[in-house]
Amino acid sequence: MQYSVMSQEENWRDALASALARARAANFRAPILIQGEAPEVEAVIWPILEHFAPNQRVVWVGAPSSPPSSLQMKLEVLEAARFQTRLGQEIDCLIFDARCGFHADAFAALTGTVLGGGLLLLLTPPARQWPSFDDPDYQRILAHPLTHQDVDGHYLRHLQERLDNASGWLRITFAKSATPIIRYTALSPPSNTSAHTGSVSQSAVITALRTLAAGQQDALAITADRGRGKSASLGIAAAHRIAESAEGILVTAPSFAAVATLFKHAEMTATELGLDQERLKRHLIFIAPDDLLQRLPEADLILVDEAAAIPTPILASLLEHYPSVVFATTLHGYEGTGQGFSLRVFPLLDKRRPGWRHVTMSQPMRWSQGDPLEAFINDALLLNQYQPAPLPTAWNESELCFERLDGESLLRSPQRLSEIFQLLTLAHYRTTPDDLRTLLDSPGLDVFVSTVRGRVLGAVLLSHERPFTEPPLIDAIWRGTRRPRGHLLQQLFAQQMGVREALQRPMVRVIRIAVHPERQGRGVGLWILQALKKILEQTDCCLIGASFGASDSLLQFWEHAGYRLLRLGGKRDHVAGAYAACVAMSLNSEGETLISQAHDRFVRRSAFDSHHAFTQEPWILSRLPSQTPNALQSGEIELLQLFVEGSRPYENVEDLLLILDAYTELTYLEEKAATLWRAKVQQQQDWSEIARLTGLSGRKQITAQLRECVRVLLASLETAGAPAG
Repeated sequence: MQYSVMSQEENWRDALASALARARAANFRAPILIQGEAPEVEAVIWPILEHFAPNQRVVWVGAPSSPPSSLQMKLEVLEAARFQTRLGQEIDCLIFDARCGFHADAFAALTGTVLGGGLLLLLTPPARQWPSFDDPDYQRILAHPLTHQDVDGHYLRHLQERLDNASGWLRITFAKSATPIIRYTALSPPSNTSAHTGSVSQSAVITALRTLAAGQQDALAITADRGRGKSASLGIAAAHRIAESAEGILVTAPSFAAVATLFKHAEMTATELGLDQERLKRHLIFIAPDDLLQRLPEADLILVDEAAAIPTPILASLLEHYPSVVFATTLHGYEGTGQGFSLRVFPLLDKRRPGWRHVTMSQPMRWSQGDPLEAFINDALLLNQYQPAPLPTAWNESELCFERLDGESLLRSPQRLSEIFQLLTLAHYRTTPDDLRTLLDSPGLDVFVSTVRGRVLGAVLLSHERPFTEPPLIDAIWRGTRRPRGHLLQQLFAQQMGVREALQRPMVRVIRIAVHPERQGRGVGLWILQALKKILEQTDCCLIGASFGASDSLLQFWEHAGYRLLRLGGKRDHVAGAYAACVAMSLNSEGETLISQAHDRFVRRSAFDSHHAFTQEPWILSRLPSQTPNALQSGEIELLQLFVEGSRPYENVEDLLLILDAYTELTYLEEKAATLWRAKVQQQQDWSEIARLTGLSGRKQITAQLRECVRVLLASLETAGAPAG
């Protein structure tokens, strides 16, 4: 790495001017790293921002301290957690204040809004102190009761090392003296090879979209890197199609924020074409994936943006119902990764839409190819690989190794870290840049890998859930008033399955499992879980479990591995469009007791679910145990009492209300209350219809009345001495 180190006499303002001039000439973003204590950093930052005109957008991510009055109106201050509100926008300068926490997803996303010729200012503590810095963002990866002192700072070390080796950056660092050391790293020679062969321009993509055959069996897949104009192309083409033939076009995506750019460009194009905006709104409609799947409204064309973040079964359903479909996805999105998209979806398109087309966009729209900031982000956040390297050939099972890796060993083995992260992004649609920090830093996480001849064949990530020991906290969790971070499995057992004792037992949860694409479907995942079980049986953990969006194939996989299905959520996830499932396997007798109790609750619940929740899901119905529920058991009466107190939602006890109904008389209720009970509990009418029938304002009032009904009916049971199991 060659640095140009400037003399102390040379003004940092001259260095900044040179960096900006180079960036504007090449249409690159100018990345500037400023490291030091607060007073020195602010002495540099405020004069830099003075040079921006009032019409230029300057966004500060973090909390600027006492900016000059002349800058207060110019600065847009943004919390990192709200980064999605800026997706699709364009800004001239981004100040990312890592002293307020380094939020990887926010950094990757918001740098993508900076225009070519614009400026990124990355502010950090002094370089040597940064890895040991008490980063506020640690709160998002710490499970209760861990603190920042349990984090070793591997991720920040990783970032600092990548910054030290990044080209095209201007560095302003403060050491012991207040005089900054100024360095500029020359840009590396541009690569002559493109990341994608056969890439097309935005105009070619728009043409492909406009010529898609509406109402006929046709499909188009669009893949793109960040900032390539994918969503803009969809919006422009949609406006043209509506202007030409008044088609009905539905747009779906994980969230409306993900398609804000699409609608913005559709509106701009409509204005250019003289297309009435009201007509555009009537023919171009956004609908969330779960709503689309349930309603299946008529449309001439479906545009699915960020399709990699939508599970394959939903995409398959859309291909079944709609003849003309476009799947578009960002290869490294912020709703989730698109790297596994081709592996999951292209075979589906081959089967359902022979002759479908695929176009790739790699030419940036907001900056020029070779931009140093994009190169750094791809390198530091491990977004620069698209397909895993092939595995060694002609090996056998005896060569397999299985080992645990900690953050330090991952940091020392960048190639292995890259391979693991690659498999995770291919395997799971919700993998984002934040997950790299979790891999390196999360103190409650274990990373196990299966390797063959030194290459990563598969990986599994485990979250350790330590037992709670404080009675007040246990009671608060049981009553639903506290939800400590990082204890999902224990809280599912307690709050959804009625097993309070689970809060006081150590358990582990599989949060990711991934297998190299060359060996998927060949038993590697099962082998990994078996190897993992042998290791965990030597610990004090009582059980191992997992929670995921259910599909027929996934449930089969976990069942073949020896796990028992203990819960199915009654509603589809609004993004995944799948029912949440929880499975578990015991590691000792304590775990077997907990699983047995949870399964009993699942069996009792299944009588309700088979008639009300999953009537249109035969693959789920075949897995539900069949039993006619008898009288309420003592644990179930306690759950109903928690419902009366407001400590359980309606969905948690809706099956128990039917059992209560079978063993009580509604004569104990007033007439209006009995009418409400019949409508909701006996007839299962929806909330809006009950509100109309009873005159109550909505779900909150209805639930309050139901709680009172249950209180009265439970009292009548006690008075009558009715049987309880």
